[in-house]
Amino acid sequence: MDIEEIKARLRERGIPVDGKWEETEAKSKVESPIIENQKESLGKIGTLLEQQLEQDQQRVADLHVALQRLKHGGGG
Repeated sequence: MDIEEIKARLRERGIPVDGKWEETEAKSKVESPIIENQKESLGKIGTLLEQQLEQDQQRVADLHVALQRLKHGGGG
């Protein structure tokens, strides 16, 4: 099989062989399971970080109250 036969077969299948690539139609959205898992994991991590922040802020507030009591001679 020579190069012209190969080119003819490619042309028959709609593949350009003259060096010019044509625009292709947009395909439907392809989802990657890896990316979807990463997005889900990052969402969970974000939620956990928000919960930890709330707990830390409450702890700081509690410690601030305890410090104020100690400064003013109150007991705990």
